[in-house]
Amino acid sequence: MRLHPHPLALSLLGASVALLSACGSLSSGGGTRPADAAAAAPRTVATPQSDGRTAEGGFIDGFFFSERPGDVTFNPVVLAGGTARVTGVIEPRHGSTWGGIAITTAFARNNRTIEVSTQRALLLTLSAANPSVLRVRLVGPNAAVRDSGCYPVTNVRVTPEPREYALPIAAFAPETYCPAGSPDGPAAAASLLAVEVADALVQPGRRRAVDFSVGTIRVTP
Repeated sequence: MRLHPHPLALSLLGASVALLSACGSLSSGGGTRPADAAAAAPRTVATPQSDGRTAEGGFIDGFFFSERPGDVTFNPVVLAGGTARVTGVIEPRHGSTWGGIAITTAFARNNRTIEVSTQRALLLTLSAANPSVLRVRLVGPNAAVRDSGCYPVTNVRVTPEPREYALPIAAFAPETYCPAGSPDGPAAAASLLAVEVADALVQPGRRRAVDFSVGTIRVTP
């Protein structure tokens, strides 16, 4: 749990996307799966466990950030049933114009990355206590790009019902403040360290309860 001094300095240890239906199961009449069907099946890259790790050898880390201290409160991440639940409050009593609560799912220890640039989409199981727009970021190993907040993002509107959302890799793009040459979705996916999910909506003069969950992460050809 960490307080970040600026959203452009989100640490690893620290455009809505259309909802697509989850990929259905593939089978053949003979009871065995054809080779091409097996090759096209989604691949699971992160399954949350109750100890804060993933079944695939990664780990989960929650954090919060705000322009001014005291405008965001963050509760410990709750891990159960294959999901990580993130809760807290965003209330800009001290005048913050930006802030949020986030969770990072890293795919391995020791800054090891995975290569998923040939995959069509990131499949992410999400839900929120109230319909919300969550920001999803592909995070790579370049510390300068990471600290500047210029790894690519996309937004997805989620509902209280847990669902698997298909986020096309090509839909991820750098924030508008990022310089030319910042990595896009395919570039970040070529050396992917983690996926970050955040509720980063600040409404002046309003108190917002944040409550969302992140489940299994998969990639699909």
